[in-house]
Formats: sequence, C-alpha cells, structure tokens
Amino acid sequence: MASGNTIMMVALFVFIIGFVIWSTLTSRKANKKEKEKRYQQVRDKIKQYIAINESRKNLRIEFEKVYSRRGAEYKYRDVFDVIVHLVSPKTQEIIEVRAYEVEGLTTKINKNDYKTDWIVNARLDLEETKRRIAIGEKEIKLTKEEKKQLRLAEKASAKQLQQEEKIRLKEAKQKSKEQKKNLDINHERRMHRSKHKFVPTRVKEN
Repeated sequence: MASGNTIMMVALFVFIIGFVIWSTLTSRKANKKEKEKRYQQVRDKIKQYIAINESRKNLRIEFEKVYSRRGAEYKYRDVFDVIVHLVSPKTQEIIEVRAYEVEGLTTKINKNDYKTDWIVNARLDLEETKRRIAIGEKEIKLTKEEKKQLRLAEKASAKQLQQEEKIRLKEAKQKSKEQKKNLDINHERRMHRSKHKFVPTRVKEN
C-alpha cells in the first residue's frame, strides 16, 4: 500500500513539474511572439514616418537599442528612445543610424483586451539620445550639479505636461458640453414639431 502511494506521489510530482515547464515555455513563446509583433508595428510606423517626411521608401529598419524613458513625466505614458539602422535592401549595407521618439497609446477594447497604437513623435538627435540612454542605464556618472540640473529639467517637463493635460481635459469637457447642448436643442426642436403638427383645414364654400 505504501509503495502504491509513493508511486502516485512521484507521478503527481512529475506531472506538476511537467506542467510548470510547459506553462513557462508557452508563456515565453507567447511573450516572444508579442514582442516581435510590437517591433514589426514600430518598424512599419518608422518607415511610414520617413516616407511621409522625406519621401523615402524601400528601407529596412533594424533595431540597435530600445529604451523606455523613466521619470515623473512618463508615469502614465509609454515613451521610448529607439535607435535604428536604416539598411538598403539591395546592398544590405547600413545607410544611416538614427534615433526616434516612439510612443505607445493603449486603449481598452473590452473587459480583458487592450490595443496599443504606436506613433513616431519625432526624430531625435542621435548623440543626445545615446547620452540620455547611457545616463538612464547608469553607464555615465553625473556630478551633483548635473544631477540637480537633470531633476530640475524633469520637474519642469512634468509640470508642463500636467498643464498640457489640464488644457486637453478642459477642451474635451467643453467639446462634450457643446455636443450635449446641441443634442438638447435638437431634441427640443423635435419635441416642438411633434406638439405643433400641421393640420390641414378645409375652407367651407358659401
């Protein structure tokens, strides 16, 4: 009896270990697939940005570095510094190395699903971007004065962003208010027409 219980325990243990390994591999595969999908979406957006602003097409985009910005002003925003290689499909040579600011705008589709739309905000100065990434990853040590200036710049940027957000909210509320007012006016007109229907009358002839 004890031997049978031991076999069952071993079998259960093997099953649990196998399930954990399978779940981990499946999760990694799904994450890798999702990452590749995001990268392809960003590639397409950068290509589109170059095509619109420079009328250049048929370029291959390869990523060198993707860095997520940190700080108070990016608490509720997904903004990335993206360094890419522009590659010629014909020669397979790197034409140019560039940096772009890319932002992900996530919206809720339904109860459990979300959708992220990627936009290219601007082309950045390559050396400044590399320096910002190096500072963020602590590859460059700043002096106390430089750290102080960086904090002040971040606070100023966060304050400006907050003010811009307030203006956007105010404009959105005003727009919503105007739309509601127009709906109320239209409803009132419909009600007025329904209460004062035109009724033709026949004039009696003498």
